[in-house]
Amino acid sequence: MKIVKYISIGLCSLVLSACSSMLDEEVYSELNDDYANSEEGLQSLLTSAYGNAQLRNYAYFFTSGMTSGENWNEFGAIEANFTPLSNFTWDSNHAYFSSTWKQLYTVIRDANLILKNASGQNQEQLIAEAKFLRGISYYLLHDWFGRLPLYSSPEDDYYLARSTEEQTIAFIEKDLSEAAAVLPLEQTVYGKATKGAALSFLVKLYLNTKQWQKAIDRTNAVIGLQTYSLFADYTKLFLIENEGNNEIIWTIQSTPQLGNPFVANTFPTDYPHLPNQTIYASRVYLYDEFVNSFDANDKRRKLIVTAYTNTSGVFTQLLGNNRSYPGKYEFDKNAIGASYGNDVPVIRYADILISKAEALNELNGPTMESVSLVNQLRNRAGLKPLQVGDLTKDSFRRQIFKERKWEFWYEQAGRSDQLREGTFISSAIQRGKTAANTHHVLFPIPQTEIDANPNLEQNEGY
Repeated sequence: MKIVKYISIGLCSLVLSACSSMLDEEVYSELNDDYANSEEGLQSLLTSAYGNAQLRNYAYFFTSGMTSGENWNEFGAIEANFTPLSNFTWDSNHAYFSSTWKQLYTVIRDANLILKNASGQNQEQLIAEAKFLRGISYYLLHDWFGRLPLYSSPEDDYYLARSTEEQTIAFIEKDLSEAAAVLPLEQTVYGKATKGAALSFLVKLYLNTKQWQKAIDRTNAVIGLQTYSLFADYTKLFLIENEGNNEIIWTIQSTPQLGNPFVANTFPTDYPHLPNQTIYASRVYLYDEFVNSFDANDKRRKLIVTAYTNTSGVFTQLLGNNRSYPGKYEFDKNAIGASYGNDVPVIRYADILISKAEALNELNGPTMESVSLVNQLRNRAGLKPLQVGDLTKDSFRRQIFKERKWEFWYEQAGRSDQLREGTFISSAIQRGKTAANTHHVLFPIPQTEIDANPNLEQNEGY
């Protein structure tokens, strides 16, 4: 079970000198160099960066599932944000794009201030953590928006243009590589950056940019740390009591005080729950086609709610009506209203194993090594192992992406997997999303940012 140490996120008491006259304005929001150079100031900046890097909100969690067709939704005020994502009718004014852009660039701002002001022999880890947080922020922004304006210093011109795709990828690679070289295997505070987390984000970067050998090299590095392992029981992997287990490499952390709204937006209001557990009117479903795609013996399917008896004692059948509920995350008994304390994995060790299998297959086709990596996940799920002789490079690729759907559903993996597989747009069209077009592989730069920066170029098609 995890032990989490949380620190207040906001930067407080950053007060400049007192007023010299009644007409002088006393400024409370500017960060002066003296404070930023102090240990207190640097730690405040780091805490702020960590807080914003934890995307404990609707935008990050639901966007992948809605756009990849993993989930669909109805009801509640949130439908106004979910439905455009499901229907491929989003535009540059969508609130999720602007909120995510601002939040992650706030992380980048704080990291840049740390990197400017941190110096001395005892701050190598502080610098490495700042580079890690900046690196994963640019990684997530790149995943959504493509090439980016790359701010590397507080002195950079505010009106930066977007860098090239190659420059963006190289910047992320450099930050994460330099962080990985310094970060420890474990931290005294759960949830802080580690060597394994930095290497794992590099794996994801190389996989999504199809740099197969680099992906293999970094998966080998993660495996070689001998820090991570598959949790024995998939059905208990996501329980609150098991958070922080050895399969988890990087996660969205939550407590009831700093909680997430994911469960509250998943189930119907008549689903059995405790008085302290709020459920919103919105509902999030899994399609029958996905639920039925599981082998009957697959333990991973057990976390899908296909029927329930409501608070009035009425039995409701969900499967067969495209209305099964994703039950991967339990109702937190200590929830405070709609704020639940479930951590949500971003990268698990299972992802490292199957990522290595994918990269190996792209270079060499199916081999004993690559197939055995996938079989580790299948074995935990209670399934028969795949046989090398039954597979070709193409069939194994298709199988890997099926395995990824079964393994990582409701973990924000669907969109990036479909983009890599080349099925993101075609799958949407098959689901009847006639608005889906090739430009939708990227989200639009938020209109608020376009309006604020005359040098910021919009993505094609928006």
